[in-house]
Amino acid sequence: MAESTNPIKTIDSARVVEAMEEERPIIDVRPAAMYEAGHIPGAVNLPLVRPEDGSMVPDEEIVQAMEAQGVGPEDDVVLYCQTGYHAALAAQTLAHEGYEDIELYSGSMEDWNARSMPVED
Repeated sequence: MAESTNPIKTIDSARVVEAMEEERPIIDVRPAAMYEAGHIPGAVNLPLVRPEDGSMVPDEEIVQAMEAQGVGPEDDVVLYCQTGYHAALAAQTLAHEGYEDIELYSGSMEDWNARSMPVED
């Protein structure tokens, strides 16, 4: 059986807590207003959608924003959004751009809030 080379791993809230403890980069790709209303503690906001027109941020800008946060292709990174959809799109972009260790919190903020996990604003 061939070994999987998919750099995207789906994770749950328990792994997000571990990532927080390990001081791994946690990236919130929701719009800034949603981030400011409450986010996973320590998360950095890198919106995937432009608020002025709802268009997606180009792939190269996503990579530039990650690099500006000190997150490169060799770094483990956790991505989340509100429902998991936009975080999955960001994960696919990063995988395409050579990122090797992407953790996708598929439940995202909906799951985080449903579990009454801590929120920072």
